[in-house]
Amino acid sequence: MNKRTSSFAIGIAFVLAACGSSSSGPSGTAKVSPPPDSELFAAGTLTLGSDVSYPPQEFFPVGSTNASGFDIDLGKALADAMGLKYAVVNTPFDGIIPALNSKKFDIMISAMTITDARSATVDFIPYFVAGESFVVTSNSTVLPTKLADLCGKKVAAESGTAELDEANGLNAAGGACASNHVQVVTFQKDTEALAELKKGNVDVHFTDSPVAAYEVQQTSGLKVSGGIIEVAPEGIAVRKADTAIEDPVKAAFAQLKTDGTYASLLKKWNLADGDITKATT
Repeated sequence: MNKRTSSFAIGIAFVLAACGSSSSGPSGTAKVSPPPDSELFAAGTLTLGSDVSYPPQEFFPVGSTNASGFDIDLGKALADAMGLKYAVVNTPFDGIIPALNSKKFDIMISAMTITDARSATVDFIPYFVAGESFVVTSNSTVLPTKLADLCGKKVAAESGTAELDEANGLNAAGGACASNHVQVVTFQKDTEALAELKKGNVDVHFTDSPVAAYEVQQTSGLKVSGGIIEVAPEGIAVRKADTAIEDPVKAAFAQLKTDGTYASLLKKWNLADGDITKATT
């Protein structure tokens, strides 16, 4: 999408403000060739789509309107490697793939697990590995360690996530909970699901393992029940066959792995276990 006129500048400012997150900085010296301006949502800028409600990967620090987190830092680093500015469009997770395919932004970085269904609609650049975990209150008598343990329990999950699909799948004909359904409660934001657990309105918050670990670290009265399950890669998403965007982003990510930036960001956010270069899945 080639947008260089003054009317576009007004439009992009409105979109970013409405979506709740906008960040930019001076472009650096390109280490790898960037996409042509004509292919970018905003010339000279790598525009990232992310559901900014998933700490530590993407979130708004208390009192700030600037997105933070591992995924956000990685997006900034990708932009810098290509000599581009960056911007973030905060987009609900259940609509983020349609927004990418409608060219609302250039790439999507939002802790998205790579699945066959998603790979049918977008292409992925694997960048991280994560599992899933069950978060409960410290005094809970509900202590799941596997999916089938959710039968008959009230479980909070974010809309559009693999966790939601798996919880609902337990209730399907032939599923582990077909005769004793999981009471699945869906929320637009993962942070809202956590809030319901803290209020005592659900038994379990089912979420990605890095998010679960962060929640327990940051909030007293919570714990992770059992170990990490369903480990799988997460991917930076780009539009199908959009090589003009995908190839430079791949090259930039390769640069970040080579020069140590990727490892430094993992260390900064205490996410070294998610290092894609060490993945065995």
